[in-house]
Amino acid sequence: MKIGFIISTGAALFLAVVVVLGMGQLADLKKQVSDMKQEQPAKSSIRTTTASRGGTALPSSSRSSGSAKSGRDVVEADDSEDEERENRREDRLRMFGDMMREWAQSDAGKRMQESRNKRKAARVFGGLVDELGLEGEDRDYFLGVAGASASAEEDLWGKLMTADEGEREAVFTEWESENSARDAAMREFLNDESDWERYQQYESRLEEYEQVQGDIRRSMESAGVPLTPDQEAQLVEVMYEARQESGMNEKWQGRGVINQISEPGIADRLEADWQAGQEAMSVGVSNVLSAEQVEAFNASQERSIRGATMGLRMMENFRGGGRDRNRE
Repeated sequence: MKIGFIISTGAALFLAVVVVLGMGQLADLKKQVSDMKQEQPAKSSIRTTTASRGGTALPSSSRSSGSAKSGRDVVEADDSEDEERENRREDRLRMFGDMMREWAQSDAGKRMQESRNKRKAARVFGGLVDELGLEGEDRDYFLGVAGASASAEEDLWGKLMTADEGEREAVFTEWESENSARDAAMREFLNDESDWERYQQYESRLEEYEQVQGDIRRSMESAGVPLTPDQEAQLVEVMYEARQESGMNEKWQGRGVINQISEPGIADRLEADWQAGQEAMSVGVSNVLSAEQVEAFNASQERSIRGATMGLRMMENFRGGGRDRNRE
């Protein structure tokens, strides 16, 4: 999984979730007020005692059976409330998914995504664009295709997070087809096997390039220990090799995304796998960076995993698959 998924799209997801959750909470509040109003007259009309000939209030003869019935009513009411709460949660999730899909399919949404993809590609593929000597329309086309590929994992997570369980396989199949089409288009555009291999090599390390050229670089500069170009290149390789050896690709990318979303506790699993990855690359990182740079690197990595797990837990709770559900 690309940890940058939550970081780069978290703001939009958070705002959408807040809006939908807020709508649900308002509906819940209105329902509670309505229920209270309906209960008040009903309570005043309940007769719990019967009068004797002497005027003394005596227990009702139906008290025992009434208590049993009351217990059953409470259980049935709890079950009904749980079912209604689950229905409201599913309605909010469906509304959220519809909102995201409608926006993504709108002209404005497509223009915004294309612009975002090109900006991202210009940032992370900048070195390769210079190597290939792309300019003008060729550069623009390359950035469009490369940017869509760079955002493919984020797109898959976003779609699967808001899809019903029965829709996930179809979503994944469509995603695979789109990936294959983009690869074919890029290979045809480059029209050179050595350039195509260079592109594939670069693309496979996008997660590392994004981190090194983004928050890691800023963290180093803020700490007054900036990376040299050679250190950045070596750090990319160390992080890439650790990701390959840890099996993170199989667990958190492609079909692995379906498996992760299908089980509660996504954030906890990501945190555990991330920690294992940090330990696996600690020696390599220390060989590339100074002690001060290692400290800045670790601080950057901690921020990234906190942001990723926070966003995932927010989505899990919204979907009803968080820690509480896992404990049940």
